[in-house]
Amino acid sequence: MENKLKRIFCRITPGTVLREGLDNILDSGTGALIVLDSHENIEELLDGGFEINCNFTPQRLHELSKMDGAIILNKDATNIKFANVHLQPEKIYETFESGTRHRTAQRVAKQTNNLVIAISERRNIITLYKGEDRYKVKKLADVILEGNQAMKTFERYKHVLERALKNITLLEFDRMVTLSEVVTVLQRFEMLIRIRIEVKKSIIELGVEGKFLQIQLEELFQGVLKEQEDFIKDYMKFEIEKNTFNTIKDKLMELGELELLEVENIAGVLGYGKTTATFDVELEVRGYRLLNKVSRTTRKDTEKIIAKYESLSKILEVTEDELAEIRGISKFKARSIKRGMKRLKITAEWEK
Repeated sequence: MENKLKRIFCRITPGTVLREGLDNILDSGTGALIVLDSHENIEELLDGGFEINCNFTPQRLHELSKMDGAIILNKDATNIKFANVHLQPEKIYETFESGTRHRTAQRVAKQTNNLVIAISERRNIITLYKGEDRYKVKKLADVILEGNQAMKTFERYKHVLERALKNITLLEFDRMVTLSEVVTVLQRFEMLIRIRIEVKKSIIELGVEGKFLQIQLEELFQGVLKEQEDFIKDYMKFEIEKNTFNTIKDKLMELGELELLEVENIAGVLGYGKTTATFDVELEVRGYRLLNKVSRTTRKDTEKIIAKYESLSKILEVTEDELAEIRGISKFKARSIKRGMKRLKITAEWEK
């Protein structure tokens, strides 16, 4: 979805010359029908008008929009190819629009898969069409407001996730983790990821105006996906055929908004039963998440340690010398791991 939006909005985001031309048309109170001919298959739909073949400027687009016909640009919106043309798409392509300009725009987009822009003279709104997709461009002030609100929601959920992780870290050290805590944390991860998608949509629409929002989002989201991967690997049931991190991620994304709120669905994705009794069963954590938090420990080191000891409880019991027996784990690194795990426990207790 994110990549699709980028492809659609990359030409018309604030800061681009095409957006400047569209804004000029909006400000003048005139309408327009504009096609970005990326597939070079538009000419068979053209009737009348005239060929221009000149460089694009916002001012030229504005002046040409004063005529009734459509304007045809090249795919990069750097060249104006035709103006004042009448488009004749085939009527087999369905449209639910009411106005003539918008009905034509939707049919042309479906028939040619080009990006078609319709500007309503009466409602002063820009609508984008691409294939089967339709998107109404919001006003810049509205997008900024929505983006800021989505970012505030993201920050709140990030705080909720961090609290849940601190809680389960203590339970992992005390060997008291149940499925109930696990699905709650995984639910927090997935909700944060979905809120990030909404923030990204606003950033894409904002173009250059969204750069500070982008920096803030990247800073807050840093490390979240890796920690989620480690968390899933800590608790998923490996014995289920083809149950890997990627398949679990895909299954989580397939859950609808209401389905995600049902913890039984998340338990099922991990490979556990959905009965209430299952949620009180104590689980053994493998230790991926906590080991990867220790400095000087690589992900390869973590894999080797878990391959030998299988669970966090056993890893906590072994000595530095026993850890150093693993190929690639030096005595210095073994000492760092043991001390690092102690610091993680102390930090979790202190922050409780």
